[in-house]
Amino acid sequence: MKTINILLLLAIFIFSATSCTDDDPEVVLPGEIELDLKSEKIVEADNKFGLELFQLLNEEEEEDKNLMMSPLSVSLALAMAYNGAEGNTQEQMEEMLHKIGMTPDEINQSYKSLVKALESHDPKVELSIANAIFYHQAYHIKDDFISTNQSYYNAEVEDLDFSNTSATLEKVNGWVKNKTRDKIEKIIEQVSPYDVMYLINAIYFNGEWTYSFDKDDTDDRVFFLKDGSDIKVPTMFIKEDFNYLNTDKFELLEMPYGGEKYSMLIFLPHENFSTDDVIQDLNPSNMQGWISNMRSWNKKVFFPKFEFAYENSLVDNLKTLGMTDAFEAHKSDFSGITDDTNLYISEVKHKSYIKVDERGTEAAAVTGITIGTTSAQPNEYFAVDDPFVFAIREKDTDAILFLGKVVDPSKKD
Repeated sequence: MKTINILLLLAIFIFSATSCTDDDPEVVLPGEIELDLKSEKIVEADNKFGLELFQLLNEEEEEDKNLMMSPLSVSLALAMAYNGAEGNTQEQMEEMLHKIGMTPDEINQSYKSLVKALESHDPKVELSIANAIFYHQAYHIKDDFISTNQSYYNAEVEDLDFSNTSATLEKVNGWVKNKTRDKIEKIIEQVSPYDVMYLINAIYFNGEWTYSFDKDDTDDRVFFLKDGSDIKVPTMFIKEDFNYLNTDKFELLEMPYGGEKYSMLIFLPHENFSTDDVIQDLNPSNMQGWISNMRSWNKKVFFPKFEFAYENSLVDNLKTLGMTDAFEAHKSDFSGITDDTNLYISEVKHKSYIKVDERGTEAAAVTGITIGTTSAQPNEYFAVDDPFVFAIREKDTDAILFLGKVVDPSKKD
């Protein structure tokens, strides 16, 4: 087996941990994560997919807007949906996620091993990865689909009365709020009569820098905006040994968390280069090269405090990456979920949150996949509260005796 550097998997979604030092007698330094070849391939595939998706999101985003997404969250949510895909829909998902050549069982087992390792990796890190499946109780969901996602993804599964929209929203969004420690309050805005299932992943990470910033050293400093103007923002200061690399386009600094198994990579573009220039060069090979060439340097670091939330629909981006059939009802094949041939993915919603201060970083992300159908389920209520048409017929002969229309029941003529 080979030790995997999981830093790549987490480079875009910035995780945190609780502080520790080498001379702290109570600190138990985390060991190395060892993954088999299949799990290594999962990490490599998710890195590649995550960077490609991040690049697409950056291309379409407004220049003055912050951006953050979690490749791991998106990958895990899609992996649960993948377990119900068949035919060309399944093949497109495999290709987009760079998992061609792996069987569904290998993919599922690799994710199970990876998540277990990540959650238990650093005793100074609070990392929670949760999955859930909420489905319309009017549908018969195949046992294999449920059991696979429960076994490999520890998914919480519950059937709900989707016709009771308020209760459904309260249940689904309440789960999201709870799993993200109130940082993300909801992932579903409304329940459509065509909704069949919600597949949801939630990730929460919280903790402190390995080398904490002193609040007394925080001061307002100038921050230069892309348009040439400047603002003053609360900026932290620290002097410490950090891994560092200087390239032709940017400086790269690594700031560790907890037992130094998790870290934040900071790419600071040189003059005449932009964040877009850096993002265009992000790929697994470049990332590995940059990280392996970093060296420890004593640095005086000025780093702004920040906090923001982000959300976006990923449907168009996933289509661009090649996953098209899953979003078209007449082409999609999710026969592994239920026998309904009209199932398709109607939405992939992603939300994230991050806060960076002297203590460390708190971050959360949620990915919600809505599985819909082209035919709405009948409502248990039949409320005649609009104009209607009626007919009176004889059943044996099917003869229609009367036809009528009522637009105002209060009128007598």
